[in-house]
Amino acid sequence: METITTGKRLKALREDRGLSQSQLAKKADINSRVLQTYEQDDRDIAGAKLKTLLKVCVALECRLEDIVTDDETLALIAAYNRR
Repeated sequence: METITTGKRLKALREDRGLSQSQLAKKADINSRVLQTYEQDDRDIAGAKLKTLLKVCVALECRLEDIVTDDETLALIAAYNRR
């Protein structure tokens, strides 16, 4: 059975909305390279900036939980709270 990664969930949501990576990056006001690395699972999502992921969620009209797992969400919140 194939594991559904954060990158695959993000890509599926983007494609469901009919957006290219560059369109979503522009809509979310983020760098398209950042989005590309998230989709390719090249970057540990727990190390991502919560603010950046929330921008993506707003642009996709989805919840953070639609993209990241519970463990990843907790790690993001913990990292944010340590600031």
